[in-house]
Formats: sequence, C-alpha cells, structure tokens
Amino acid sequence: MTHPPRLILRSVSVVAFLIAATLLGGCSRKTPDPVKTPPPVVTVTNPVSSLVTNYEDFTGRMEAYKFVELKSRVTGQLEAVFFKDGQDITEGKPLFAIDRRIYKAEYDRARAALTKAEQHFQTAQKNFLREDDLRKTGTGSKEAYDRAAGELAEAEADIASAAAALELAEANLQFTRIAAPFDGRLSKRLIDPGNLVKADETLLTTIVALDPIYAAFDVDERTVIWFRQLISKGELKSSREEPRYVHIGLAGDDEDQFPLTGQIVFTDNQIDPNTGTLRVRALVRNPRLPREPWYLLSPGQFIRVRLPIGNPHPALLVPEKAIGTDQGQKFLYLVNAQDEVERRNVRVGQNYGSLRVIEDNVLQPSDRIIVDGLLRVRPGAKVNPKPGEPIAPPDSKAPPRESAPMPRSREAAAPRTRLLPADTP
Repeated sequence: MTHPPRLILRSVSVVAFLIAATLLGGCSRKTPDPVKTPPPVVTVTNPVSSLVTNYEDFTGRMEAYKFVELKSRVTGQLEAVFFKDGQDITEGKPLFAIDRRIYKAEYDRARAALTKAEQHFQTAQKNFLREDDLRKTGTGSKEAYDRAAGELAEAEADIASAAAALELAEANLQFTRIAAPFDGRLSKRLIDPGNLVKADETLLTTIVALDPIYAAFDVDERTVIWFRQLISKGELKSSREEPRYVHIGLAGDDEDQFPLTGQIVFTDNQIDPNTGTLRVRALVRNPRLPREPWYLLSPGQFIRVRLPIGNPHPALLVPEKAIGTDQGQKFLYLVNAQDEVERRNVRVGQNYGSLRVIEDNVLQPSDRIIVDGLLRVRPGAKVNPKPGEPIAPPDSKAPPRESAPMPRSREAAAPRTRLLPADTP
C-alpha cells in the first residue's frame, strides 16, 4: 500500500520542524562562566646586604720551600745508604757513604807534610836568629845572613802550602760522608752501593722541605693592571708594603671552599711574553696530619687560588637561582605592593657561595624577589607571595691579619725520622 504524495510531504515537514526546534532550544542555553584560578604561589625573599671583597680565581701548583739535588763532591765507590726511600729526615743525618780509604791516605800525607814544614820552619828560624846575632856583632857575613833569611821565608811559605793541602784533603775526606742539608723528605735513591760515583755529576737523590711550602700561580695581565691601578689610586697597598694573603683550595674541596691561607712573598720582575702572565708565589703552612705521610700538601699538587683584590665594600646579594637570563640579559622577578610581578634587568657581579652580587643600584633591601616559582609567573600577573627563609650573609673571606708564616724552628718542625738499624757512617 503506498502513501499519497501529500501525506509524505506533511510527515517530512513535521520532522524538519522538530529538528529545528531542538537545535534552536540547544543554542538558547547559557554558556557557564569560566572557573577563576587563584594566583600562583611563589616564594619571595629580600636581598641581603653584606661587606664583600672582590677577587679573582687562578689555578696553581704547590712548590717545595727548599729543593736540593744531592750529588757527591768526590769520586769513589758508594759503600752504604743510610735511609729508606721516601723517608723524612732531619738536618745532619747521614745519607750516603763513599769509600774513604784514598782520601784518608791523602789526608794523612797532607798532615805529615804540614808537620815536616813546621819542623823545617823551626830549623830555619834558629839559623836565621843565629846569623842575625852574628851580623849584629860584625862577625857574620852578609851572604850567610841573606841565605838564612831566604830559607826562613821559604819554610814559612811551605807551612802555608802544607796547611792548604791539609785543608783540602780534610774537606775531601768529609765529602765521603753525605748528610741531609736540612729537615725534609727524601726521594728514592738513584744509585745502589757498589756503583762508582763521579764527583759533581752522579745524582744520588733529592730532598725537599715540606713545611712551610709555596703556592705558585700565574696572574693574567688584566688582573695585574687592575691591581696596579688600585695601588696608583691609593685604594690598595702592594704586597711589598704590607702583607697580602690568598686563599687556597684543593682538588677535593668544593668549588667555593678555600680552607688554607698563604702570604704572598714573591712577585716576578716581568710578565712572561709567552703566556701573558705574572708568576706569584705565596708561603703556606703545611697542615700536619696525625700519621704518615704527616703533611697534607706535596710539591706539584694542583690547587685553586683566590686572590682578594681591593678592600671590603658593601653590596646587595641575591640567590643565584633567582636570576633569569633572556638573550644574555640578566633579570629578576620582583613582587610589588599590589602583589603583581615586575621584571627588573640587573648587572651581576661575583658569586659568593649560592649568592650573587648585584652591581647596579636597582635594588633596595626591602624589595621582594621571587626565588621559587619563576616558571609560573609573567610580568604584570598577580601572585600569592610567601616569605622564604632569610638569606644568610656570605663569608667575604677577607684576608686575615696575621704575622708572616715563617718556617718554624727545627725543634718544633722536625719530622719523625726512622733510620735503618746500621746507621753509622
């Protein structure tokens, strides 16, 4: 059974009307208001005002306070060694023994020659006195007097020559025993007993003094000029006028740790044209350990040197993590009185631990600086500031005012010495 066309058209119209009514009803609904989010929470703190000292950091090496290459002054066969390799030794302790028989014989011969010259002098002196008495009485001849006077002068010269030969022979005999020239630490022996030692040629070992010890480092030309400009302005005094100190850190210390202090005792007289640096050396006390190796520092050891430049001056510092970078420009986010974010461009200076100096006069101690939540803010936005922990002032590491660290006396600084059982020269 088929529907007539008019009925079909009516049904289609009814359906279209219902659809249109449904769509119009849906469009007429009110859109809900967006949910307001609270301002982001940020942590703020105030800049800290502190006295700081400008500085420059350098790398350097420790150098021995004294360093000697031990060589023999005489030629001969090495008989004995009286130390262990790497041993600490005190001044005057025997180290090597060279065959002394030849030098002992030369010494005995020189001593006998001196005795002979002295006896000859006594005889010549008696002859001269006798001829002198005869000359005064007019019974002696002028020829005999002159001959006696000449023999006396020769005998006197023979004594001087024999005495010099004896002194030389005695020195050579003493050179067969080589002793430590000062308190220090020995290296390994470079020759064993039984080998021939050549005078002033064969290297036996080396010895270094460890306390005090030098810290040597090279200062670039820019810092040298900066330093000298401050001196010319009267803002600073040279190390030649008053003691100046440096701070020293070791390879195992944190980057901002400089536990040791040394006094500058030497500045080279010219800048190295190859490196453009000036060699500087500071004297440092070598920290004593409770057991071997007894000393903390060794020659050749790598160190970090912090050289204070200028006098302490007031500065404002902020946490390093609060500083942002935008295409090379450093900036801070601050919170104003309306709790809105402000961006402030700054010029930063040197760092002191986790803090950084702000060079420009764009901050006040009362400013609130965002230190946490930087990624959630933008300039002009409202924030909910929460105070953070107060910033602790940094350690400015101002140079200590103390006397120069000079070497201690032998009694106070003598290292422990353990010689071998047969330690007789």
